[in-house]
Amino acid sequence: MKKLAAVFLAAGLLITQAQAQGNPVDIIRAKDKELQQLLRAKDVSKQTARVKTLINGIFDFEELGKRALGPATWAKMTPTQKARFVKAFKAMVENSSVKKLEAYTSDSTRYEPADIKGAGNEARATVTAHVFSKGAESIVVYKLWKKQGEWKAWDLVIDDLSTAGNYGDQFRTILKNNSIDNLISRLESKAKNDAGAAAAPAADNVKSKPAAK
Repeated sequence: MKKLAAVFLAAGLLITQAQAQGNPVDIIRAKDKELQQLLRAKDVSKQTARVKTLINGIFDFEELGKRALGPATWAKMTPTQKARFVKAFKAMVENSSVKKLEAYTSDSTRYEPADIKGAGNEARATVTAHVFSKGAESIVVYKLWKKQGEWKAWDLVIDDLSTAGNYGDQFRTILKNNSIDNLISRLESKAKNDAGAAAAPAADNVKSKPAAK
């Protein structure tokens, strides 16, 4: 699904501590520039690890996963379950993203000024980007917070599609008739399958994967 893949556009360039603490628009713009340069390089297929970092590095996967699951479910999980969930969720997203590189290529991007509230580790920010590709425009809204002094995204909204909300819908459907351990096993299975697959699946959909035995 191109929209879901595009959720992870323009993220993850390794940056200095000073840059990470700066204006979130400047950080995202720099990451997007680096990503676009890499996507147009002839040897992009040889730099899988770098691509994963560029696409996904800005995300706080623990917070994203926690919000997708919901506070009530997260509170009931053991530390071991939480660790397994975050590890599998992160791997699933990263492995899926590097097989959809064409979805991340843009012609140009225009950023609105960041809406920043609070200060220090209490700071929250919203960055809106207008992404243009092949004559079409998508609105990308980054929702960020400060974590250990760095801006991290806990949600992205692409054309009104929330990343946390999309995964949350899938997780809630699974959890109606299955345990949290079953959900985690599905994520682990999908992450493993995506890592070994030669071609991208039609959609990044957890529900399409059978539970691990």
